[in-house]
Formats: sequence, structure tokens, C-alpha cells
Amino acid sequence: CLIHFYKSKMSGAVAKVAKPVMRGLHVQSIKKNLIVSTAVALVASTAWYFQINKARKDAYANFYKTYDAEADFQRMKAAGVFQSIQIIEEAQGGAGDDEE
Repeated sequence: CLIHFYKSKMSGAVAKVAKPVMRGLHVQSIKKNLIVSTAVALVASTAWYFQINKARKDAYANFYKTYDAEADFQRMKAAGVFQSIQIIEEAQGGAGDDEE
């Protein structure tokens, strides 16, 4: 009696399961993957632009607003960064004496 109960339950459950859709399954999955990958790429590139590129451009813009190239050159010259400056100044100083 119990066996017939389970058989009737199982046969009804098996009969109600729908067949899987196999036709066009590959194309459908490719479409879904393309849409998802496009969305992920769009979000990633937008985040990269605002977090990395825009921040870097703003940092450069803020730096060059107050940057004085001549003062920077004079500072490096006084620190002895340029090795040929002394030779050039000596040559110009010697040439200036001859001209006057």
C-alpha cells in the first residue's frame, strides 16, 4: 500500500517536469554573456576614469597652477644638480670681459 503511494507521487512528479529548452540555448547564453560583459566593462571603465584618470589630471592641474619653472631651475642650480652650468657661466664671463 505504501509502495503504491510513493509510485503514484513519483510518477506524477516526473510527468510534470518540463523538458529543457535545447534549441538556441548556445546563442541565448552568448547573448546573455555579451550583455553582462558589456555592462561590467562599462562599469569598470567608468570607475577607472573617475578614480584614476580624473584624479591624476586634477593633481597635475593643481600642481601646474602654482608651478614656477624659473624658481625650480634656480633651486636646482643652487643645489648643484646641473654640472655644466658652472662651465657655461665661466665661458660667458670670460667672453663678456673680452667684449667690453
